[in-house]
Amino acid sequence: MRLRILLVTDRDDRAALLKQALDAAHHQVVAVIRSDDDICFYAHQARPDAVMASVDQPGAALLEQLEQLSREQPLPVVVFADRSGSGPLRAAVKVGVSAYVVDGLEAARVAPVLETALTRFAEFQALRRERDAAVTRLSEHRRIERAKGILRERRGLSEKATHAALRRMADAAGKSLPEIAQRILAVEALLGGEAPPDDDGVHAATVSAGAAGFSKTPRGG
Repeated sequence: MRLRILLVTDRDDRAALLKQALDAAHHQVVAVIRSDDDICFYAHQARPDAVMASVDQPGAALLEQLEQLSREQPLPVVVFADRSGSGPLRAAVKVGVSAYVVDGLEAARVAPVLETALTRFAEFQALRRERDAAVTRLSEHRRIERAKGILRERRGLSEKATHAALRRMADAAGKSLPEIAQRILAVEALLGGEAPPDDDGVHAATVSAGAAGFSKTPRGG
């Protein structure tokens, strides 16, 4: 597979060695930039498949840019460092570097290290997706349970009847259970209850109390 690589290095000899090794592996170097250049900007412009850096030792500025890249445009990142202590190594792993090689910049190693980085990156992204999905499921479950608690309080329903009522409301509105639960929480917040809107609160706040299936008697008067 032919990959597009963004090179980051301050030395022409390193750039030449990396480019020669990548060309031999049938990859394409889309740009060569310095370690103090805006990596995120060039990654956005060049759309590389991976980033490869060769530096004496990754400094705080470079690591900060790689961390920003990991947030905004996650990519496999390879770092070849001439020297490094345990601190920079731990920091590099923390900001999302997929492969970190100390005192090992050789043409024959470039392609295998890149392949390793691609594999590790894919594994990490899969774990991140699983984590995000688990967090989403937990958030949705909590949202539904909070909404059911509000319905039980307002209508005096049993657990089974509350779930059935929530399902009917979701079906009638053409929404999922988490979505209709968020609407209920938003309406409760508008009516002065103890359930503030969650992640979809801005949209949900436009729903009327009647649509959510309950009302609250105004205080006073």
